[in-house]
Amino acid sequence: MDFTILTTAGNIAFYESCEVTEIFLYRKSNNEIFNFFTIAVFEEKPYNGLNECFLGNRISVNNDFGMGIKRYWLTLEEATAKCHSLKTQNKWNGDNIHSTHYEQLKYLPKQYIPSAEGNRINKILKNNYHSGSYIIEFFNETKESVDFLLKTEVINKFNNICEKIKEEIPIDLSVVRDRIGNFIFQFPITIIDIDSKALSTWNGVEIRFAWHNAITSIPDCLVQVESVFDQNYTGATIENYNKTESQKIYVGNLDQTSHIKIWRNDPSLLLCSHKGNYIRNFNLSTAIILPETRIFEIDGEMQKVKVSNRHKNERKEAKIDYVTHINSNLYDQEKQQLERNLSFKQYKKGSDNALEDLQKLIRDKDENGVYLWDPYLSPTDIFKTLFHSQTAGVPLRAIGAVNENIKKVYNQKSKTAAEIISGYKSVLDNPKHNNFQLNLEFRVQHSNYGWDFHDRFLIFPSSKLKKPQVYSLGTSINSYGKTHHILQEVSHSQPIIDAFNELWDSLNHKNCLVWKFPK
Repeated sequence: MDFTILTTAGNIAFYESCEVTEIFLYRKSNNEIFNFFTIAVFEEKPYNGLNECFLGNRISVNNDFGMGIKRYWLTLEEATAKCHSLKTQNKWNGDNIHSTHYEQLKYLPKQYIPSAEGNRINKILKNNYHSGSYIIEFFNETKESVDFLLKTEVINKFNNICEKIKEEIPIDLSVVRDRIGNFIFQFPITIIDIDSKALSTWNGVEIRFAWHNAITSIPDCLVQVESVFDQNYTGATIENYNKTESQKIYVGNLDQTSHIKIWRNDPSLLLCSHKGNYIRNFNLSTAIILPETRIFEIDGEMQKVKVSNRHKNERKEAKIDYVTHINSNLYDQEKQQLERNLSFKQYKKGSDNALEDLQKLIRDKDENGVYLWDPYLSPTDIFKTLFHSQTAGVPLRAIGAVNENIKKVYNQKSKTAAEIISGYKSVLDNPKHNNFQLNLEFRVQHSNYGWDFHDRFLIFPSSKLKKPQVYSLGTSINSYGKTHHILQEVSHSQPIIDAFNELWDSLNHKNCLVWKFPK
């Protein structure tokens, strides 16, 4: 039923052919074929023959298996037969080809896949732009024949195979391991395209409609518009489409994310779904490169960093509205209920760009200052990180520590905390440094001052208009790029900044101060 509805001319498109891409495993000993992933994409171009071809070279999987990629075209009737064969016989081929191995497949009814960025399945669909696509999916739930590639201990092998596949076709299976072994029919929606703009009153949208030139009678549709802010619906309505080129839809409030859906009445189909924001105003930040550069020394080599003054184009009469207050809220949830949802980058032993990534983060995000929290922090580590801040005069804070483990690492077991602090100070007081436009303070935890800590964080504090950001470093700066570690952005950052500030205040003592500039 779904297949017939989606392929009927004029319902969502006017299809004339179907492009099939098969990614298959084959057993080297007997050439038995196993489906790795197959996608059949319906197209409006006329059928011009099977045109079967193999794409690229065979991919070596292991001693027992290889992989190939094949592309060809089907007529609508042939594609219909393929779908029927999968649904009734659990086979892609209608004939009894014994060299092909099939596992039990779960038929999933039609799914609408919007063209939204970040949707994983769009990584394996073809050109799912504009109005989106429907898919019919046959899901391999057992994955017996491909399970040896899906085990976590061989994830690197799997990802390498996916990279080789991407070299031949624009399909990224690494992000959809759950779809391995599946068959997907894709039905791109071409019958309609829309764009929209916010009304000048910011209480609705104007939608412009463009219909397929083969449409002889515009179908009856419903227009659904919703405005969502902070996960709340601040406006929503559903109206009948007036069948003109444009239509104004009033929802009451349009200050944040809008959702627009066009529904066809008969048959009941979602024809397009758009999600986005409209720009109401923005703050312009400019930077003036100062004529003098910051000069400092690392391991005998002089370093130069350009410094700039950043100016925000903020009019005095501009007011902070409710949207700004909500967007700059420091806590998404109560501290006890915070969930970990982290983005990360992995560095393996000998990664040359690890410190460069930290320096880039500092340059890009330092407008409100930078805090560095690392128990093994040394002056050299500060030179390699905080000294690369390019915004003039922003507060740069660093917390390190002195304890027996740290003394052992730096071969300073015989020295007192005061002697180590004095040594750090002499390095930072390097007369070759001009410390141009630097605003930095370095404190260390030791003895009974503050409390022991272990985790390492790079912190970018908040302002009224910007939320804070915190990165977990995974290892200390002194071993950055030298050992395996992961740089992780912490989703709920404010509690970490609270903890940093609490420790910072507890170390506000002359015996904890290593170095401060300006004095």
